[in-house]
Amino acid sequence: MFAIPLMLTGLAAGAIPVIIHLLHRRKTTAIAWGAMIFLQESAIRRKKRLLVEHWLLLLLRIAILSLLAILLARPILPAGKFNPLARNAPSDVVVVLDHSLSSGLMTGNRSVFQRGVDLIKNIRSHLRPGDTLGVVLAQNHPRALTRFPVAVSSPGNIEDRLIRPLERMPPGLTGSSIPAAIALARRLAERGDNFQKIIFVISNQRRVSWRINHPQVWRTILGAGKRRLAIPVFDLPTPVGGAESDIAVGPLHIEPALPGVGRLTHIMLSLSNSGPTKVSPIPLQLSVNGVPVATRMEAGVAPGRTQTILFNYRFSNAGSHWIKVRAKVKDALAADNWSLAAVRVWKRLRVLIIDSQLTNAGSLRESRFLVAALNPSPNLAGSLSLAIPKAISVTDALRANLHHYDAVIINDPPVLPMRLLRRLHRYAAAGHGVWFILGRFTNRNFVNHALPAAGFSLGTISTEISAVHSPLIVIRRPRSGILRPLAKLNRNAIVNVTLTRWWRLRERNPRERVLLATNTGDPLVVQKPVGRLGGGVLLWTTSVDGHWNDWPMQAGSFVPLVNQSVYELAMGRRRMTDRHYLKPGDSIIWTGPARPVIDSAVIVNPRGVAHKVQPQLTGNHRYLIAWDHTGRPGLYELHFKPSTVSQPVYYSVGIDPAQLNPQMISKAEVTRLIRHGYIRARIQPGGIAAALGVVSRGVDLWPLLAMLVLLLLVFEALGCRRMVRRQSDVDVAGAGLPGIAAGLRT
Repeated sequence: MFAIPLMLTGLAAGAIPVIIHLLHRRKTTAIAWGAMIFLQESAIRRKKRLLVEHWLLLLLRIAILSLLAILLARPILPAGKFNPLARNAPSDVVVVLDHSLSSGLMTGNRSVFQRGVDLIKNIRSHLRPGDTLGVVLAQNHPRALTRFPVAVSSPGNIEDRLIRPLERMPPGLTGSSIPAAIALARRLAERGDNFQKIIFVISNQRRVSWRINHPQVWRTILGAGKRRLAIPVFDLPTPVGGAESDIAVGPLHIEPALPGVGRLTHIMLSLSNSGPTKVSPIPLQLSVNGVPVATRMEAGVAPGRTQTILFNYRFSNAGSHWIKVRAKVKDALAADNWSLAAVRVWKRLRVLIIDSQLTNAGSLRESRFLVAALNPSPNLAGSLSLAIPKAISVTDALRANLHHYDAVIINDPPVLPMRLLRRLHRYAAAGHGVWFILGRFTNRNFVNHALPAAGFSLGTISTEISAVHSPLIVIRRPRSGILRPLAKLNRNAIVNVTLTRWWRLRERNPRERVLLATNTGDPLVVQKPVGRLGGGVLLWTTSVDGHWNDWPMQAGSFVPLVNQSVYELAMGRRRMTDRHYLKPGDSIIWTGPARPVIDSAVIVNPRGVAHKVQPQLTGNHRYLIAWDHTGRPGLYELHFKPSTVSQPVYYSVGIDPAQLNPQMISKAEVTRLIRHGYIRARIQPGGIAAALGVVSRGVDLWPLLAMLVLLLLVFEALGCRRMVRRQSDVDVAGAGLPGIAAGLRT
């Protein structure tokens, strides 16, 4: 049998020497001359010898080309009782070792990863001289410990390059993909010199690592049945002892989304127990920038239950901060006992309010309610205000630099110059937020024609609605950043809102998102993205002034939609550039102004290794840094040079929650993988020796044929040399013509 039968087409090359021989046959013409009779007898004897040697040399060249084609086809002597060499045929063995987050689970006094290393030692003990061993770590991005399999005949290399690094290696913190790791193991095995290849997969059988719910991943990466050399894959489960409880701290959620200096910040998290027994008590510690600031003692979490934990904190200074909550317990997995989040604390948000008044004469009274809601007196709010509003007229807005503000509100405009509207659209497309509030001065032509002409396609308004009885207000999108604080309350905070007048709006684009509507279906709050940088536009069909409607709650104060709306608009581009809570593999993106000039920047990963990055100047005169090496969870720090730039900037990469799913792969799913040819069988540690022997497919004859080809090349070279010497050595003296021989020698 042949490993690459296609190469047998090269046997046709054996005809090349014959063709060359036929094309170069000498055509001779007999010329009689006097001395011919003396040479005739010697020439006949010489011709017979040369003819035999020519045919032998021709056959030798045909054999060399034919054997070379057979050599490239890689012939195999099948295993069997008539093949005594098959039992001693060497193999290239590659082990896929799960190095995901779940490999840190403790069973007794050893982790799952350590037990996997013990299985690799067991496999090594069964290998024979001539075998090779390689190891692939199944993690976020599969990694081979060595570029080529290591020969077993060099035990020092096995220890130094494989065993000792694995013994010193901690369990993983990321996810893993068993199919991707098997694909890398195949490539590593094919780099070995042996014909026989074997792959062992050592894992704790988590479904999330085996990608059972993604069969297309197996088909795309491995392509069963399409590879020319099928390598047997054996599933070797890691021995797991008694199950223990595992306390996991979930991702941290910060409310409000834009925390401010001195304002109350809520830090919420989930605490879950995925074990068979209750864990109690559970000490929790809150740290800010590495300094413990609060502790609390939880009574305990029952098996299979999850509870929500709330911490309250006030930041004393603006800038980038990082928060960590840690559960000080001893459980089955220590890697999920903490959660980390980075947050940017704001000193103020600059909000520009463009009043309906065309000139700056007067008091801009239409915007008084907005100013009061955004920046109330301390006696009214009881807390510091984050938003700093500035109300101006339409005339002043033409001269204002919009990029100096975090959000822009256009309050009840009868009309706006097209030049200003287009500037507002460019402002929104650059990643900012624009808020249109319709009221008693709103003009239909402005909404239906001027806004679409400037790029704001928000729908069309028809008539004013004056309700005798205030309608019910329906929350359409409770997970919106504007409505999330209200939707989380025990009761609907806007159920008793007095709504008397609004503009009837008909949506024009399905991308528009209705956040609030009346029970009759009229949209009240509509949100729509603008551009690709996170910008957006918000539309209210009712105003917030005493003449039109003031949206009072039962408590007699403003619904906090004004502040929440400004916070949502101010987030804009920061959702992309200030993403301080990342998942493994997400890119770190930072942008900043072009002044002061940044010479260089350094990102320090959770291991303390610094990576130099170079900020790039973009077309809008801002610096941009993008870095995507975030596979390891933990804290990442961005530092700048010179030190005049505000720094450091923190980014947190959290643990992938999917990796905490304890569901195991079932026997039926393993059977399905075997049926599709992705794995050969599931074995136990006692079956390693049998698995190494059962895959014997024969002896690779490649080395023997290579030596034979080299030997024939040597004979061919000697034969050519002999032919050249015979053709130049004419025995004239033996023909009886000594005078002529002497003349030839001179």
